[in-house]
Amino acid sequence: MNSPLTYLHRHLAALLCLCLCLCLPLAAKAKDLTGNSNIQLVRELYDNVRDTLPSEINAAGNTQTIQNRLRCYEKNHDYGQRIQICNNKYVKNIVHLARKSIHSRPNLGEFVLNVDLCPILYNICMGQTQDDKERCILFERQCIDYTLDMFWRGSARYTQQTYRLDQ
Repeated sequence: MNSPLTYLHRHLAALLCLCLCLCLPLAAKAKDLTGNSNIQLVRELYDNVRDTLPSEINAAGNTQTIQNRLRCYEKNHDYGQRIQICNNKYVKNIVHLARKSIHSRPNLGEFVLNVDLCPILYNICMGQTQDDKERCILFERQCIDYTLDMFWRGSARYTQQTYRLDQ
C-alpha cells in the first residue's frame, strides 16, 4: 500500500521533471558572458600597419589631425564625448584630406569603419614603446595609410608599398 509520503514523493519528482524539461531549453539559450573578442582582428591590423611604409601624401595634414585628436582627448575625459566629438572630427578631417589629394573612388563606408581603429593602435603603440608619442603618431599615420591603401587608393597594398619604396 502506498503511503502518503510515497505519493507526495512521486508528485514532487514529477513536478521536478516537468520543471527541468521546461527550463532546459531556456538554459541552452543562456548568453555566453565571455563576449566576442576582436583581439585577433586588432593583432592582425597591428602587424599589417607595422609592415606599411608611411606615405608622404597628406603626411603633415594627417599628423596635424592626430595631434588635434590628442588635444581633444585632453579636453574631453568622458569616453562618449571622445567618440562623439574627437573621433568624429578626426575621421571627417582624414576624409577631407584624402578627398583633396587622392583621386580614386573610395569604399567610403569601409574606410570610415576601419580608420576609426587607428586611435586604438596609437594607444597600443604607446604601451609598446613606453609612451614614445612621436613614434606612435607616426604609427597612427601608418594606420591611416594602410586604411587608405585598402579602401581608398584603389590598388593592392603591395603596389602602394612598391611605389613608396621607389620614391
